[in-house]
Amino acid sequence: MRIGIDCRKIYDVHANNGAGVERFVYHLVRTMVALDQKNDYVLFFYSDISPETIHKVRAHSSRVKIVKLFKTKSKIPLIDNHFRFSQLLNKANLDVAIFPANVIPLFYRGKSILVVHDLSIYLHPEWFPERQWFATKFLVPRSLKQATKIVAVSESTKRDLNKLFGVSAERVEVIYPGIVVKSKYIDEEIETVRKKFNITGEYFLFLGTIEPRKNILKLIQAFSNYLFENEKSKITLVLAGMKGWKFQPIFQFLTDSNKRLPASQIKYVGKVSNRERNILLKNCRAFVFPSRYEGFGFPVLEAMALGVPVLTGNNSSLGEVVGDAGLLVDAEDISELRRGMTRLATDQSLRVELVKRGLERVKIFTWEKTARKFLEILK
Repeated sequence: MRIGIDCRKIYDVHANNGAGVERFVYHLVRTMVALDQKNDYVLFFYSDISPETIHKVRAHSSRVKIVKLFKTKSKIPLIDNHFRFSQLLNKANLDVAIFPANVIPLFYRGKSILVVHDLSIYLHPEWFPERQWFATKFLVPRSLKQATKIVAVSESTKRDLNKLFGVSAERVEVIYPGIVVKSKYIDEEIETVRKKFNITGEYFLFLGTIEPRKNILKLIQAFSNYLFENEKSKITLVLAGMKGWKFQPIFQFLTDSNKRLPASQIKYVGKVSNRERNILLKNCRAFVFPSRYEGFGFPVLEAMALGVPVLTGNNSSLGEVVGDAGLLVDAEDISELRRGMTRLATDQSLRVELVKRGLERVKIFTWEKTARKFLEILK
């Protein structure tokens, strides 16, 4: 079988560029190619992808062909993203193509597997830029109708597909992503990261894009309330991640909140590398992730894999993924968030139990399981 995979939206190893979907594509492709000793693969990248990424994904396999799509400065994305890309797909003589980022190009007519990660833009359009109307109103609905098979990354996403688009359960296979996280770092590396971001003592950590969907305003308010109730506490709230949509009000609120506190105990450290990300996670008092909606929620599992207790919202896929291995709260309730942080800061027996459950829970989520389920569908 000749299998094509759309790798245009993939994590770039060299540039450290890409979030959840990009990392999903990277690990899925890399693991499938490594496991599958039978089929041939054609991987489609944009031309600016780093050689390191191709090397990691290809793994010297002679059964893998690399095709690059050159980016142009066309003011009409339809030409590059759909017409030209479809031409390359059709010329590749594929038996099936995997589109792992929600959309199938308009002019592709072959068999396809479409992966759907996140439908929050349909449930809460106010969280997103308005310029995405073409994708949301036309491309995604059309892709769902066209796909031979649909893969959802969680039962929550599968339910949303039925609720929003009427997609039948028979057409959707739920396949959980895996997680990969390095856990061993020497003391010098940890100290270097702490010094770089001027982090001393204990801290709660939030990791994610700085945008309204992540509910950071309420997290800051809950943390401020925690400090007002625990005036002697020296714990810090560290926010790490790239600036996203409507980030300005969040930073203004952060600045105003620090002014009201005895000390500036809320810190934004910006976008971090993989190494910095893992070190910050592994050494925090607790990982706090009160997101309002996630299609899957990689950060909570990564924290659990690193032996860190997790506080997150009991909504969308988060409760499904975390199970009883994390402290689940109503993410919209500031008092619940504050009480959760208080428990994780003071209740050592709870922390120990959550760490134990978390380390067991993450064993469910491996990229080998994910890749093998995709290979089963391809059969």
